[in-house]
Amino acid sequence: MNFAQALRREKIRSLSTRQPLTATQDTPLGELIQKMQKAKQGCVVILKKKRIIGIFTEQDALKRGLLAGADPQTPIKKLMTKDPKVMKMDDNLADAIRMMHDGRYRHMPLVDAEGGLAGFISVRDIVFYLSENYPYECLNQPPDPHQVAINAEGA
Repeated sequence: MNFAQALRREKIRSLSTRQPLTATQDTPLGELIQKMQKAKQGCVVILKKKRIIGIFTEQDALKRGLLAGADPQTPIKKLMTKDPKVMKMDDNLADAIRMMHDGRYRHMPLVDAEGGLAGFISVRDIVFYLSENYPYECLNQPPDPHQVAINAEGA
């Protein structure tokens, strides 16, 4: 089995998923940023009756908060990313990598079979898992000692 096949076989549940910070849509921006700093987490999942309605990330804090000059009392519903993409714990790792790459997401909420919040993964979680479980495929290998260049480098 090659590396690509292994990624299609591996499930997200194989990763060490984490429980995200959560908040309601009426939480003020300033309070949410303090919560993120204290927990040292880069995202907060916004819930309404245990359903995911949004996500607020460090990128949102920078772009929609600080750079936009948002008031710290602004409710997060005005600044969050609404209806974020989510994945299930039984989705495969290849799909998670593809979705996160294509969407330029650093964090991905995970849902259970009923659609409730089950956790989240980050790019860091994926990189750690891959480097621990597939070191040969992830680490830089020295060049093939028998390889001979046809042309001089830069020619």
